[in-house]
Amino acid sequence: MQEKSEESINIAAILQLLRKRVALIIISTLVVTIFGGVYTFFIATPSYTATTQLVAKLSQSDSSAEYAGQVSGNIQMTNTINQVIVSPVILDQVETNLGLTSDTFQSNVTATNQTNSQVITVSVKYSNPYTAQKIADETARVFSNDAAKLLNITNVSILAEAKVDMIPVSPRPTLYMIISVLVGLLIGIALAFLIDALDNKVNSEGDVEAMGLSVLGATPFASESDFNNKVVEPLNVKEKELTTAQTNLLNNNERRN
Repeated sequence: MQEKSEESINIAAILQLLRKRVALIIISTLVVTIFGGVYTFFIATPSYTATTQLVAKLSQSDSSAEYAGQVSGNIQMTNTINQVIVSPVILDQVETNLGLTSDTFQSNVTATNQTNSQVITVSVKYSNPYTAQKIADETARVFSNDAAKLLNITNVSILAEAKVDMIPVSPRPTLYMIISVLVGLLIGIALAFLIDALDNKVNSEGDVEAMGLSVLGATPFASESDFNNKVVEPLNVKEKELTTAQTNLLNNNERRN
């Protein structure tokens, strides 16, 4: 029962702290979101993808036993083809044929195939959608021309040429903005807890009791408005007599001194 009570107190204290620092949390969220929006829409370079598909028709045997073994070998050969397509042997020719001034695109060219499939998908990511489409098609064409020389494969067919896709794959504005909001919110909450941890001022009787000390007394806060338009009641007879006696006593002490 006591543990539940302590947990309730801790949760209440946390909520109170968050309410106290809500302005800081909101400002932090807005600032990070604005920076995220500026980066997403004005700084980050968009990337586009283009894909083409090709298939290498390998030799097959009429015998069912040999055919099963050849299928397994053909799949392994397909994996080898994937590596050859993205190698400098192919991509250097693509760079030369298209007149590209940099070979950085080579790291953004991938060749993959699904499990137990001989269909190869060549994907290219580039900052220009038209250039991405040209690189994908040229990569497939260069490989189909050099397949016989490199891998002794004489029949490579291009199943689908690349198409220009004007929708960028990165950055994703919606995802980036959601991440910015969450990051800003977390930073604001972290700052709220940090400021509270560094604040060593005693703001309430609870702060004193939390340090294991006893509260001897409390002075209520009074604003200037509390003293405005206040009517001072006249002293009664006893209070006047007491005041007079105190005044006389002070005067006698001064004379003796």
